[in-house]
Amino acid sequence: MIKRWQESNLRMALETRRGVHLTGARQCGKTTLSASLSGIDFRYLSLDVPALRHAAVADPDGFIARPDGKTLVVDEVQKAPEILDAIKIRLDRDGSKGQYLLTGSSSLRFAKMVKDSLAGRLATIRLRTLALGELKGGSGNFLKRAFLRDFTGGFDQLDKRMVIHLAFQGGYPETLDFSPKARKGWYRDYVDDLLMKDIRDVTEIRKTEALLKVVDWMLAYTAKFFDRKTLCTAAQLSGVTIDNYLGALGALYLFDAVPAWAGSDYAKIGKRVKYFASDPGLVANQLGWKEEQVYLDGDRSGKLVETWVYHELAAISGLNQEYTITQYRDSDKHEIDFIVENDDRDLLGIEVKAGSNLGPEDFKHLKWFSANMSKSRFTGIVLYTGKDVLRFGEGFYAVPMAMLAV
Repeated sequence: MIKRWQESNLRMALETRRGVHLTGARQCGKTTLSASLSGIDFRYLSLDVPALRHAAVADPDGFIARPDGKTLVVDEVQKAPEILDAIKIRLDRDGSKGQYLLTGSSSLRFAKMVKDSLAGRLATIRLRTLALGELKGGSGNFLKRAFLRDFTGGFDQLDKRMVIHLAFQGGYPETLDFSPKARKGWYRDYVDDLLMKDIRDVTEIRKTEALLKVVDWMLAYTAKFFDRKTLCTAAQLSGVTIDNYLGALGALYLFDAVPAWAGSDYAKIGKRVKYFASDPGLVANQLGWKEEQVYLDGDRSGKLVETWVYHELAAISGLNQEYTITQYRDSDKHEIDFIVENDDRDLLGIEVKAGSNLGPEDFKHLKWFSANMSKSRFTGIVLYTGKDVLRFGEGFYAVPMAMLAV
């Protein structure tokens, strides 16, 4: 069994908090992770089972009772948000740790109810689809080492074809051993199920055909800036409707919005976000791409590889509240793919290059940012598909993408 990086955080949360909300995309491995926690005595109930869901709605207090004192795991909890008030009352009466583990995809209504009813009572942990480092048995230490400028040690090489293949493979556990044809069918069924069934747990959207058009458009623009008006025109929807759709798709964990870096909270106003598919396999398979065609297409390979890198960075940063991921772009065309900040306010600038050939030109935006924008220790790296760590001046490095798996 693949050891998930979030296991240690989940165990710690159950030992220190009264309850835990384990959230994330459907089929990313939440149930498997919960069931694999050896040494924890729990009782498991899934609200995917109609009889259990009806019982939870009819008698919330009785459903969440723990007469045996075991940790109660409630899977797909968003399907019966009625139980949250009953859990709140129990947690207020009993301060013992690890009483409830609530798992399931998020929803707009459920997230608001958790915030209103269970703020401070539940720890929230997001599980992402599998990262390469989890598959390789890594420790998720890339960001820690990058801030220390420690790029030593051995790691496997990943050339451009390998990275594109990994992106097509995606991170959903069920599809890892699928053939390309079977995987493409699985991803399309997955998106259809989300938009036909799970969307009802999230919001009141019913126009699934229009929503699917927005999904495909957003996948085509993963890792790219776009004009919201252009999306409105393409989908023939109002700005208000588009905002509602984007909120719903975020709640289903299909997309992540990466905010813009700014030197102060005031400067963040008006900055454009950049959207990424939460799993690179969604892009390649839902849009019907083929690996060889993407390899030869600079635009497609560039945004797919950048989406794969984002997925890896997000999985690593999610292990520690110390890191935040943003991006930078200004009116003078200075652009940096990712800027990671730690609790010490040190900055790590990351550019993504799908190829293996690079030179000083690839560091120009990083060096400009270091000289003109950063007021703290800045490290600039270009992640590329070569095999060697190369230094391009004090604090600037070319780093193989394979090191993301350490």
